[in-house]
Amino acid sequence: MKLEIFMASRMVRSKTGSASSSVVKIAVAAVSLSVAVMVISMAIIIGFKNEIMEKVVGFGSTINIVNRESAANYETFPVDGCQNFFPSIENEDGISHIQRYAAKPAILKSGVEICGVILKGVGSEYDWSFFEKNLVEGKVFKTNDSIKNNNVVISKKIADMLNLKIGDNLAAYFIQNPPRMRKYVVSGIYQTGLEEYDKLFCIVDLLDIQKLNNWQDGKVTGFEVMIDDFGKLDEMTSVVRDYAGYQIAEDGSMLRVQNVKDTNRQLFDWLTLTEMNVWVVLSIMFFVALVNMSTAMLIIIFERTAMIGIMKSIGARNWLIRKIFIIQSLYITGKGILIGNVVALVLIFIQQKFNLIGLDPTSYYVDHVPVSLHFWYFLAIDFATMVVMSFMLVFPSFVISKMQPAKVVGFK
Repeated sequence: MKLEIFMASRMVRSKTGSASSSVVKIAVAAVSLSVAVMVISMAIIIGFKNEIMEKVVGFGSTINIVNRESAANYETFPVDGCQNFFPSIENEDGISHIQRYAAKPAILKSGVEICGVILKGVGSEYDWSFFEKNLVEGKVFKTNDSIKNNNVVISKKIADMLNLKIGDNLAAYFIQNPPRMRKYVVSGIYQTGLEEYDKLFCIVDLLDIQKLNNWQDGKVTGFEVMIDDFGKLDEMTSVVRDYAGYQIAEDGSMLRVQNVKDTNRQLFDWLTLTEMNVWVVLSIMFFVALVNMSTAMLIIIFERTAMIGIMKSIGARNWLIRKIFIIQSLYITGKGILIGNVVALVLIFIQQKFNLIGLDPTSYYVDHVPVSLHFWYFLAIDFATMVVMSFMLVFPSFVISKMQPAKVVGFK
């Protein structure tokens, strides 16, 4: 064992003076608090992004293919449902699924209560996993491309507004020429906590929307494309655009490819701003931990001035002595990191399990603080903390070089 490691370990285990002991405890507490706050902050921002993106994509998709003339008001120009990329585009690496859909605004009425919604028609290939995960009552319905059904899946918010339960009849009115009305049966009720979407979307049969719009030959509003890795969104958007974005139909219409960032720009700007706030918090916590450790190191050095003088008088070099105190400080830092990790993981587990901290979904898009921690982010925070401390603690140790043995040997 090297001399500096041996002496540092003995100093860590030894009983030091009261002032040094108190400062060391404060330094450990400061590092623990900083690491815990950094880990929790990172877990929250990852949780927010994952939770919100899962819900936004669940209501729509990562990439949409629609008519270039379609606006954002859900009264869309149709496109041909029989395209050369449907469903063959699923064979492309990185693309997991493609499905048709049709959307139409409607007014729902139950008794004297009414509300405006978007009816989303889905076909037989529709992936119901998102709504099945968020169902609170009933079940989803299965569709058939040749037989229309009159089931509807609504949100708990809409069900509460219209006083509906599973099996109830629901009337939908459509403002068109001539005005039309449809009766549906509530088969399922979902709740995602994403209030802006919960109060807007109801799921019905694709054939029903096609009939209401008088669309012939399997016309649809567009196609929803799911990808395997959201981190490759821009790359996969280009791939889908190569498949569908430059085609001209027989009627002269063209397709437009847009991804979830294009259709939810405000939401992504909000997430970016939130992420910037987290980086500010991380920087502050790093600074707090560094200042406390530097202060603790200086106090430990001054309390060991007699030892430093003796070591210098017998020929020990300044760098050897500095390494002893740097290693001791890193022992303290490591202890603080370990305690901070334990505290953070316990709090994250409690929040994941019980959702104790709630939020206003109208402002934050979710009704609780979501947390999610990936191993590599967790490891990166610990590694970065240790590396920064190792580098920055070199500077306080320079005070050892200024100490003269003749003046400090008898210092107490």
